[in-house]
Amino acid sequence: MQPSFFRKFPLFADLDDRELASIAAVAKTRRYAKDDVVFHADESGDVFCLIREGQVKVTMISPEGKEIILSLLGPGDFFGEMALLDDEPRSATVMATEPLELVTIWRSDFLQILAENFSIAKKVLAEISRRLRNASNRIESLATMDVYGRLARFFLDLAKDQGKVLDNGYVAVTRPTHQSIANMIGTSRETVSRLIHDLMRQNLLLSEGKTIYLRKTALDQFRSEL
Repeated sequence: MQPSFFRKFPLFADLDDRELASIAAVAKTRRYAKDDVVFHADESGDVFCLIREGQVKVTMISPEGKEIILSLLGPGDFFGEMALLDDEPRSATVMATEPLELVTIWRSDFLQILAENFSIAKKVLAEISRRLRNASNRIESLATMDVYGRLARFFLDLAKDQGKVLDNGYVAVTRPTHQSIANMIGTSRETVSRLIHDLMRQNLLLSEGKTIYLRKTALDQFRSEL
């Protein structure tokens, strides 16, 4: 694996060629098919993972046995750092939602990289903080908002995290399945489908293939209603 490859990851963007070469020397590639489990909750953790291609869902199982999706991660994102930092078991299950290619780094190498590169350590901590804030917001949403409000916040967060602003007044985002959205906002797939169809009838969003197009005016409306 060429050192220059790692410049594609925001996590390593500030490193020089020598530092990138040291990371390339210890990194490995792993591939998974759709629906393969990368690791299960409560397993011991020894590998840090960066997504080169594909997408994963990070999940937990509720006491009632229902899947709860904590997040969806795609190219450039990373996961698996918590168990390496606190030496505790994995806190969630990670599964490929499409063919997946990961770059993996073993615990001892990952900790050495953090110790030698403050910029990487800072970015890892910033991402952990961002995910904790998102988790807090989701808990607040589940406790205080109706389903429409939770869906509105979901779309606002999705547009913020991965939205591509277009010239025609829309923001394009990759469309999760209705079941995935339901598992993230604590409702049924049927309810999500009904609410999205209502938004489409109001011309607040369009759905085409794997992409949803959100009107900028719709996002402004969502913000005003939350």
